[in-house]
Amino acid sequence: MRVVFANRTPRPAFEGEGCCQVSFDELLACADIITLHCAAAPETENIIDARAIAAMKDGVRIVNTARGTLIDEQALRDALDCGKVAGAALDVIAVEPMRPECPLLGAPNTVITPHIAWATVEARTRLIAQIAENVRAFVQGRSRNVVNPAVLG
Repeated sequence: MRVVFANRTPRPAFEGEGCCQVSFDELLACADIITLHCAAAPETENIIDARAIAAMKDGVRIVNTARGTLIDEQALRDALDCGKVAGAALDVIAVEPMRPECPLLGAPNTVITPHIAWATVEARTRLIAQIAENVRAFVQGRSRNVVNPAVLG
């Protein structure tokens, strides 16, 4: 499988055998499956809209586990209804919990999970163990999982 990705800034460290960075427009044109892994921000709101969908290959599949506001839900519904988009797997929607008027409710070839797909027993067990170790390290005066070392002085 050839993997392509788009990012606002060049990420040569992510490139390697079978994986390369392309422009967003090139990604739309060549991808069979598009997965979204970006933050919600003004510049990413509705990044997948009617224009972006029109630029995609027929039969593309879209996966969103990032943020619901990345997708124009009505545009996606329209594309699912006509078959332009073959399927969607969504762990997020724009407004949660889902309202009865959400255009994606009942969309064909669509799976929507309640934004807790990550919450397996194994994942929660690991999370609790990490929290316990972080507290233990703090009590012992050790740093662990530091996001911003500058604040430690």
